[in-house]
Amino acid sequence: MRREFFASYARFSLVGLSNGVVDYGALNLLMLLFPTRHPALLASYNVVALILANANSYVWNSRWTFRGRSDRSPRELLLFSSQAALNILVAGGVIWGVSSLLFADTHLPSLVVGDAAKVTSSVVATTLSFLVLRYVVFRERPRGERMPGLREATTPPCRSSR
Repeated sequence: MRREFFASYARFSLVGLSNGVVDYGALNLLMLLFPTRHPALLASYNVVALILANANSYVWNSRWTFRGRSDRSPRELLLFSSQAALNILVAGGVIWGVSSLLFADTHLPSLVVGDAAKVTSSVVATTLSFLVLRYVVFRERPRGERMPGLREATTPPCRSSR
């Protein structure tokens, strides 16, 4: 049990690295193309980046990290999307708060402020995301409990020809 937890956390971390490339890449591209010192606009850039990163996350986490737990059903997708929305709200709040403080109290370049706020929001949101994914979206089911959305395998009755 403990070994599987750490193995899934390691896979989750590798997927997280790919999500980070998508997330930070999109955010930095937006900040370079459209520089801003407005926390609300920075938070909206972050929403775009997180939507892209969460799409990447679902594909890799459902097919690799939690493959034995994932059924890729509509219910699972709804739970994952709800988790992603919570992640975006939490990350947005943190990035807005941190960037507001840094923009008000420093003369750091907007790219530096944006990345510092992003790192802070990533730590908070990623921890929350792992816990929700592991214990709600891709939770382990007791033996014999079928995954919602999966049909029972049925075998046609055997007819004897006596």
